[in-house]
Amino acid sequence: MKVSSNDLYTGGEYFKNNPDWDIGDAGWKSAVIFDLLKKNNIAVTEVIETGCGAGGILAALADLDPGIKKLTGYDISPQAIDLARKNESGRIRFFNADITAEETTQTELMLVIDVVEHVDDYYGFLRKLRPKSKYFMFHIPLDLSCRTVLKPHVMLQQRQTVGHIHFFTREMAEWALQDTGYEIIDWVYTKPVVDVQPADSLKRFIKKILRNISFAVNKEWSVKKWGGYSIMALAK
Repeated sequence: MKVSSNDLYTGGEYFKNNPDWDIGDAGWKSAVIFDLLKKNNIAVTEVIETGCGAGGILAALADLDPGIKKLTGYDISPQAIDLARKNESGRIRFFNADITAEETTQTELMLVIDVVEHVDDYYGFLRKLRPKSKYFMFHIPLDLSCRTVLKPHVMLQQRQTVGHIHFFTREMAEWALQDTGYEIIDWVYTKPVVDVQPADSLKRFIKKILRNISFAVNKEWSVKKWGGYSIMALAK
C-alpha cells in the first residue's frame, strides 16, 4: 500500500527509517546558513524553520548567532517534534503544526531546509510561504545528474529511504523559486556527506578523492556529472 507524503511523516514511517532525523547534519548546515547571512550583511532577530525535524539546525544557529532572540520550529511530524523539544530553551520553541495553515505567522528569516523535495505540491507550498517572511534560506538537494539519469535506482533509493518525491538540478530549483515570487540574493553548493566524512572502504575513498578533485576543478561539471550535491539559496 502506498503512503501519501504527509502520512509518511505524521504516521511515523519516516521516523522508523530515520530515527535520528538526520540531526548529525545540523551543525554544518547551520554554519552555511550563518556564513551566507554574514556574507550578505543580513542580521535578523527572529527565525522560523518549517519542517524543522529534530530541531538541530535552530539549536546550532542559536549558538552561532546570539543576536537571534527568537527561534521557532514547525513540523507536521509528532515524532520529529518530540525529538526537537529536547532542544527547547528560552529562545527556542517547537510546534507540531503545518506553518502554511498559520495565517498570521510572520518572521524576518524563514528556513526551508531539505523540505521542498518532500512536498506533493511544492509550487503551492512555496507560494503559501512567500508572504510569511522577509528573507528565506532554502536547502534543496540536486538529485538529477548524469549519474542518476543513467542509474535511476539511485533516485528510487532516495524515494524509499528519505522520501524525495521531486528531483532537481540547480537550474530547476532556481526556476521554481523564481516562478513562485522569490528573488535569489546569493547561493552556494553544499557537498554530500560522503565527500566530507572519512571513507569506510578503499572504493569509497577513491570515489571521494575523484569527486573532490573534480569539484575543485569545475564545480558545475562535478555537480551535473556526479550528483548528490545541494544548493543553499538565500532569497527574499
